[in-house]
Amino acid sequence: MSKRQITIKPSCMREVVAFPADHAGQLWEKINLLVTDPLPDGKVKKKLRSADNLYRLRVGDYRVFYQFGDEWVSLLGIRRRSEDTYSAMPAGSGSPALPPDSDDDLDVLMGDNPVSKFTFKLQETGRKLPFPITAEWLKSVGVSADSRPALIRCTTEEDLLSLPLPDETLACVLDAMFPPSLERVVQQPDLVVSSAEDLVRFKEGDLLGFLLRLDDEQIALTSWALNGPTMIRGGAGTGKSTVAMYRVKAVLERVGATGRERILFTTYTRALLAATKQLLGQLLTPDQMKRVRVASCDQIAREIVAARRKLGDIESDLDARKRLAEIRQSYKPPAGSAFESTLRARSLARLSDQYLLEEFDWVIGGRGLESASEYLKAARPGRGVAFPDRLRLAVWGLYETFRDSRLRERFPEIRAEALRIVREPGWNGHWDFVFVDEAQDLSPSALALIAEICRTPEGLFFAADSKQSLYSRNYTWTSAHPRLQFRGRSASLKRNYRSTREIDLAAFGVLLPEEGEVIEQSSSLHEGPMPVLLRGVEPGQEATWVARFIQQMARHLHLGQGAATVLVPNAEVGEAMSRALDDVDIPARYYAGRDLDLKAPCVKVLTMHSAKGLEFPIVIVAGLYEGTYPVADDFEDSGLFEEKMRQERRLLYVALTRAMRGLMLVVPKNCLHEAVADLDLSNWHVEDV
Repeated sequence: MSKRQITIKPSCMREVVAFPADHAGQLWEKINLLVTDPLPDGKVKKKLRSADNLYRLRVGDYRVFYQFGDEWVSLLGIRRRSEDTYSAMPAGSGSPALPPDSDDDLDVLMGDNPVSKFTFKLQETGRKLPFPITAEWLKSVGVSADSRPALIRCTTEEDLLSLPLPDETLACVLDAMFPPSLERVVQQPDLVVSSAEDLVRFKEGDLLGFLLRLDDEQIALTSWALNGPTMIRGGAGTGKSTVAMYRVKAVLERVGATGRERILFTTYTRALLAATKQLLGQLLTPDQMKRVRVASCDQIAREIVAARRKLGDIESDLDARKRLAEIRQSYKPPAGSAFESTLRARSLARLSDQYLLEEFDWVIGGRGLESASEYLKAARPGRGVAFPDRLRLAVWGLYETFRDSRLRERFPEIRAEALRIVREPGWNGHWDFVFVDEAQDLSPSALALIAEICRTPEGLFFAADSKQSLYSRNYTWTSAHPRLQFRGRSASLKRNYRSTREIDLAAFGVLLPEEGEVIEQSSSLHEGPMPVLLRGVEPGQEATWVARFIQQMARHLHLGQGAATVLVPNAEVGEAMSRALDDVDIPARYYAGRDLDLKAPCVKVLTMHSAKGLEFPIVIVAGLYEGTYPVADDFEDSGLFEEKMRQERRLLYVALTRAMRGLMLVVPKNCLHEAVADLDLSNWHVEDV
């Protein structure tokens, strides 16, 4: 019989780590047995009568629970079988104890705590732990000695969940104290294990994690249309990035591969680079991995330019906006008469600093426009505001002043310069294949650069989701570069593996399609609690309510509070939120996107933009104060407001879809956010304070 693929649930991975080392050899031997023969034999392997396709494997005093199919075996959990009566205090062992003679009792084996039974309470007291924590018990479940003193002092669930300990340490304790129910386990993602030896490496700390298992739809796309350019579209959590990684392997192993191909895999955020490298390292052989580079588009652009000249410091977008605001205070548009100058100045004054910066970076710089005459002729689809010639001349003059006043490098100019370099005859830094994730948020010049650095159009692969685009553009891919022609080589993923149905439905309701646009909702496989909409929060009280939700949802999901993330509109609000959470005894830290430490034992506070491409078990969207979102009364031009509001809705959609299981949207008192006012309340658990 051929070997089956091994998959494992994340909670079972933690139980593997806690499994007693002196019995580990027997565990690996039995798991290897399942790969070739998972069928029950009535002794070592047994089918449980109380559930379909659920089996247990005996390993000494332990039981491994699993499911299997024709081509796979899924490891669900490891439980210790106790010969004593089941008591509140587990015996010293590496796994939660089972009562004797309970192999066929599914509820006892796997617990009974449905994930959907959660109600946010405005007032709630702490709950005592089911048994005292001792040093002996902590040692038995694999907790290091330096973490034990803090854990021993805990008497309530809130004490335990608020500890600033690594996520894996808390997860190990929580899984042992509150064994996850079958409902929870089955809803966890399936992670692919190449062999029992990889489980050994994981237990010994030599492996960080595993790749997600693909479903039939995703598997088909890993080898579909390998001669590109190819586009795979999909909503948040549909597995676009994972499919892209598997396609790298398919390209390297395709018929006709030479073994000398060079592949570039680009990601949207720097926070994802390390994880992508590690996962590709598991999927590919060492020789294959030597031919793959994982980098952001901006890293590649910077390296291309740095090979020609010395690059200086990079100006942040925030500093660029500040510089533009200062320039505008004294800038006077050029004109032939005082009257014409006044008209241009008035038209220019209607545009915000952010809108103008986007015009510079996405239209002028993004399309490589080099003169006012080119700008006068350029199409501006999706920008929302009509630009007559006099306004374009005023914007061009401001752009030149802004461009010439810079003292530091800016990535939009670096991208444009890199594009000019690679178009020069004789440039020879091409890649054979280029994979682009989150392509919808690359500027036209970045897209053109990606298209040019690939040796041929056939080597291009893009993954994108228009619902997550933070910019209203409406330009076609081919307008960015003629190579980006995906007709006949475009497919869609519709199954959402990240968020629950409840979260997906609530988030989808935020969107409004642009003219002629069709947006499709993904189909979530998981169920969970209703997202919480907390309305009417007084100024200064937001952190208190955020803290209460984190405490209650973390307890419900049996996760440490460090599994929660608060998403806010900007850095100023984020820094204030992290301080306020600290003041109410919730350890928190604000992170700029490039500094994010996903393993930090605290609540992460990020801007909505920085969270792009990431996911978190618990998400709170907060900080929607006056001035952080567009309001119609602030705009003389209705078209400009409508465009800004479309962007704001997509940004809010991105923020809400970062949540995997728990979500709360905090609405301050007198909030005028249009998207919030339009929410379908039937998709939310609403609380007014």
